[in-house]
Amino acid sequence: MKADLHVHTSASDGLLAPAEVARHMRELGVGLLSVTDHDTVGGLAEAEEACRSLGMRFVAGIEISAHSVSEIHVLGYNIDYKNPVFCEEIAKVKEMRRARNIEVGRKLAALGVELDIDFAADGLGRMNIARIMVEKGFAKDIQDAFNRFLGPNGKAYSDTRRTSPLEAVKLIAAFGGVPVLAHPKKYLQQKTLRLLVEGLKPFGLKGIETYYPTHSKEDVDAICAVADRYGLVKTGGSDYHGEEDKALDYHPSFATLRALGVK
Repeated sequence: MKADLHVHTSASDGLLAPAEVARHMRELGVGLLSVTDHDTVGGLAEAEEACRSLGMRFVAGIEISAHSVSEIHVLGYNIDYKNPVFCEEIAKVKEMRRARNIEVGRKLAALGVELDIDFAADGLGRMNIARIMVEKGFAKDIQDAFNRFLGPNGKAYSDTRRTSPLEAVKLIAAFGGVPVLAHPKKYLQQKTLRLLVEGLKPFGLKGIETYYPTHSKEDVDAICAVADRYGLVKTGGSDYHGEEDKALDYHPSFATLRALGVK
């Protein structure tokens, strides 16, 4: 069964509504979908209903944008997204994200980058900001916007208080979810992947996003070795945001399906 366990919708920084994303993924042959919007579960009900009507399997997900020394994103699967206590905790995470965005807006304005957007808006992410920077001519493309302004080395980057990776893993696990380390290639390059896994596994880390569009065969082999060493499941996703079709032909193992609660 073809799967995509990492996609974004307009509930966070994607372009398409949750139902539109589900329909698009179905056209690509995806039979199992997980919507993993940044720091919100706002699009999950619509996505779940759309998947049901399309005959697709669905796993409720989220991507928590945690921060330690750098951005470290944690995916959460099979979460109890309607639990009011969980929603309260995610609302706190969203407030940290909102504070970050406001600070980014202040820094951009100081640099003369006037975008005429509400940086306190619910669901706003750096991808949204980058798109508008391109539209208004402040960056040649999204990567340029991140390189010069929004990324860790950018002039408008903000390191305001964010949820830590440890807090993200514990939060997901506390509500019955499956915490998975997202797009780990950079940790391979930094030679910190094992250290990160060793720090998070005792608190509930269950998997690593092994299959991802920018991962080479060598990357996949190295990540698989780490996953096997620490007994972690291997997930995969395209990180689709609605403006690109990233090549990903991922078929999860039975072990991964079991871990995610897919029957």
